[in-house]
Amino acid sequence: MEAARAKFHKGSARMFRSDFMEWFSHVHPATPAALFLPVVGASLYQSVGPHRVPAGATAAWFVTGYLIWTLFEYWFHRLFFHLPVRGPRTQRVYFFVHGVHHDWPWDRSRLVMPPSVSITLAVLAYLLFRAVWGPASMWAPFAGFVLGYVIYDSIHWYVHACKPRRGPGKLLRREHLVHHFKESGTRFGVSCPWWDHVFGTTGAQTDDIPGGAAEEPAR
Repeated sequence: MEAARAKFHKGSARMFRSDFMEWFSHVHPATPAALFLPVVGASLYQSVGPHRVPAGATAAWFVTGYLIWTLFEYWFHRLFFHLPVRGPRTQRVYFFVHGVHHDWPWDRSRLVMPPSVSITLAVLAYLLFRAVWGPASMWAPFAGFVLGYVIYDSIHWYVHACKPRRGPGKLLRREHLVHHFKESGTRFGVSCPWWDHVFGTTGAQTDDIPGGAAEEPAR
């Protein structure tokens, strides 16, 4: 079964004994955009420029890559971030992978992926897209996939660090906080809640922000 989470903490957890490692576990929220928006732009240029993929095809593959990201986001969150805990070893793995975020949900320095993780995922995605689409056609879907990651991490930071009062922001924040404080086995699509409807993980409908949100630091 998944790790039980009965308490939520303010502040920030100490994850590593090493001050060096601990420093790298705290990430500025602009890091994903600063690292990867240039990759998105360069990849689109590679598609329409040197490789002469038509603009219409580039746009279609770009959207395809983004949708692939949203599927990855949903299943990665559901299967890996919420991996079953069956003993002390998996409990420790779970804590480092995602549990620390659920236990300290208002730690704004740990709301986006560390570059060591995001760059590794980007390199693996690059190799996979190159293998599937080939060296000429891979750039547009790869760009869409990478932009999907930037959108995901930006939204994840936004729904924790801010308090949108209306529109899509309010909806995404409510759904994500229900995942945190009420039904952690539901609502895995942080930036793509439509996949929860497709895969039956929407959970009970509610219009209220869960009570655990009261632990949020004052802005």
